[in-house]
Amino acid sequence: MDEQKLKVVLFSGGSGTRTIIEHFARHPQISLTILINCYDDGHSTGRLRRFIPGMLGPSDVRKNINHLMPSGERAYKALRLLSDRRLEVGAGFEESAALVERLSRLQPVLPEFEDLTLRHASGFARYCGAFHEYLMSAPTRFDFTDCALGNIAFAGAYLACGRDFNRTVDELCSFYDVSSTLLNITLGENLFLVAEREDGSLLRTEAEIVSQAISTRITRIALVQDPCGPGVREEIACGGVTPEFDPRARAAIEGADVIIYGPGTQHSSLLPSYLTRGVAAAIAGNRSADKIFIANIHRDADIQVDDANDLADKFLDAMRRSGMPRMEWREAVTHFFVQRQGEGSQYVPFNASTFRYPLETVRVRDWEAAEGKHHGGYVFDELQEIVQSRIQISMQPLRSMVSIVIPALDEERTVEEVLLRVNALDFGTSGLSKEVILVDGGSQDRTVEIARSVRGVKVFALPKAEWGRGAALRYGVQQARGNVIVFFPSDNEYRAEDIHAIVGQVVNDRFGAVFGTRTVKCTNLDEHLRGIYGESHGLYLVSKYGGMLISVATLLLYNRYVTDALTSLKAFDAGLLRSLALESDGVDLDTEIVAKLSRQRKYILEVPVEFTPRTKAEGKKIGVRDGLRALQALVRYRW
Repeated sequence: MDEQKLKVVLFSGGSGTRTIIEHFARHPQISLTILINCYDDGHSTGRLRRFIPGMLGPSDVRKNINHLMPSGERAYKALRLLSDRRLEVGAGFEESAALVERLSRLQPVLPEFEDLTLRHASGFARYCGAFHEYLMSAPTRFDFTDCALGNIAFAGAYLACGRDFNRTVDELCSFYDVSSTLLNITLGENLFLVAEREDGSLLRTEAEIVSQAISTRITRIALVQDPCGPGVREEIACGGVTPEFDPRARAAIEGADVIIYGPGTQHSSLLPSYLTRGVAAAIAGNRSADKIFIANIHRDADIQVDDANDLADKFLDAMRRSGMPRMEWREAVTHFFVQRQGEGSQYVPFNASTFRYPLETVRVRDWEAAEGKHHGGYVFDELQEIVQSRIQISMQPLRSMVSIVIPALDEERTVEEVLLRVNALDFGTSGLSKEVILVDGGSQDRTVEIARSVRGVKVFALPKAEWGRGAALRYGVQQARGNVIVFFPSDNEYRAEDIHAIVGQVVNDRFGAVFGTRTVKCTNLDEHLRGIYGESHGLYLVSKYGGMLISVATLLLYNRYVTDALTSLKAFDAGLLRSLALESDGVDLDTEIVAKLSRQRKYILEVPVEFTPRTKAEGKKIGVRDGLRALQALVRYRW
């Protein structure tokens, strides 16, 4: 095995594996190869295949390239938008042909075109030119309605590459600067997907298979040369045509450390790939790889009545039809990833008591990120646990989700604004998704009601016996699914935008604990504290010198100086935070964290953040007793 990289082969379709691809492709220790079939023939893709006989469907190639191409720079964003731009429904031939011609002449007729690099603009123009030349000489007119410009560019590249489909895929991966490997699993034979249902009805196109949500199970699929021919039913019964294996795909499978059968539209995006001649033998021959079958979370149109058993059975049936009829399931799969059942009929059912495969091979959890989509970070986490015991390299953790935990107590005046600002944060440029968790620690006002009205926020209310800021934070950590956990207050004293700065230190610089310190940006501590406490001289003195006392006590007890141990804005590596086994229920949780991190010899990075304090009259709650409890915790957890 390569000592530097884990070689992962992923069977993919179009969009079903998007988050898995995006997370795996950006991990520096993973060498990712994606295998797809290109038998899609729906809508504009089908019209392109009929217009250029012999060409397979380009849509899944375009979708996967979009997942894999660089995303940060403006030019790449423009290239992605241009490729995904669709001509209007009902677009006329003359105006559409003129648009393609102007693009071929490097005329900036679309806003995205102006932001391309010269190389990308020239290449896109060349592909459009090849398509336009064919368009003008073809005996029939092409129907441009709802056709993606990226598919038109693919068709032009196909013509420019001598009508070699796999060579076209390679060229476009190079053009779009894709770093991972994307392969059509076959040699590019021009075949069409058909299917038969339990009631005997035939589905003669891939579009019919994926678009009709009918409660009649699909019993069999096949690849044929003529889906409208009179003998299609007999061809399906005989198994249809078995396409030839691309040697590069075979080599990737034979040398893989991990083989993943991804989720997606089963009967069109995935099962046809397993019908390729020799694919089962290559998989069975790789005895060292972990082989992971990922079941769908939600029902697609083609699996309205299928459960997890059916998906696994159909997968194995397709494998056996590739030339290895006696393939044992253990030769194909080592682990099944299935969804924990949620509320609603949209979930693919899984029943542990009736599952036909050993339960020790099954990993059940909530894999869902966006609706019906797997979270790529969760898949990586499980994969890392599976392979880490046998590989020679230590896999770096993949930061994939930020969980923002917000404790609240009687904050009806501020909680909605805080939640809306936190909800607006976007961590996409860092490859992170986000969840917001509010835990109420005993509010007697409308805090919980208001929080539940904010879309996308998970709201929990602690029972009376467990009230307290520390208890609320600990409960939030229990509920958090992210591998980066942020503590953020609900009182509107901190800027939500500062979360980016402290999360960035965890994700990019790999600090395990980052505190947002209020003291570094404070130019006059006296004025700052008098604004909070007014004429309450006792509280002013306690706050001023109490904070100093906690910092000095930390230095004396743990040989480190923390300027702002009681800050309400903190970020942690989730594994590190959970390893602390926190116990405190109040503000003393903050100093318990400092104490336990210090005992583990973990570095605490402090980052300056903005802070706009409230007065006692405006609802500030921390008092002398809280400060004393925090100080006591430093002493208590020292030994």
